[in-house]
Amino acid sequence: MEKRILVKRYATGLVNALRDEAEFSAVRDEIESFARLVESHAGLQSVLSSPFVNIASKKDIVGEILEKQGYGEKASRFVKLLVENKRQDLLPDILRSMSDLWNAKQGVLVFEVSSAVALSDRQKQRLKSELEKREKNPVSLTYRIDSGLIGGLALRRGHIIYDVSLKGDLRRLKELLSEG
Repeated sequence: MEKRILVKRYATGLVNALRDEAEFSAVRDEIESFARLVESHAGLQSVLSSPFVNIASKKDIVGEILEKQGYGEKASRFVKLLVENKRQDLLPDILRSMSDLWNAKQGVLVFEVSSAVALSDRQKQRLKSELEKREKNPVSLTYRIDSGLIGGLALRRGHIIYDVSLKGDLRRLKELLSEG
């Protein structure tokens, strides 16, 4: 629970410090690049997680890496802040939540679309325009294939699920018949 709260605080702080889409993309890409770098180097992981290396040394090491890689000021300050507060382990979770928080800040609604087969570009565009009309907001859609669906779609926005699949229709019919 505490980890989730910390992730949200750090991610929200970072997102609120960004001005526009270009800056968001640049900072996110730099932080993702740093996370991949740490993940791919066991020695760096060991140093950053070691209780025997003091915070100042960790910040110096990270600062040198960030400078050599040419990272921007906001990404560098953010990574150093995480290291200073011994929160660099939150970086993957922060990255996962950044896009949702950015979209929310921009007023974009995010839907996950599940379908039995891949949708064509035309179907994707039609679905997006229909959702934007219905929601009266811009939407962002992510797609995934769900082999458990027989036909149709299942849409998820946060904790709300819109099930317009054949599987969902059959489940509702079963519930009606069992009520009797």
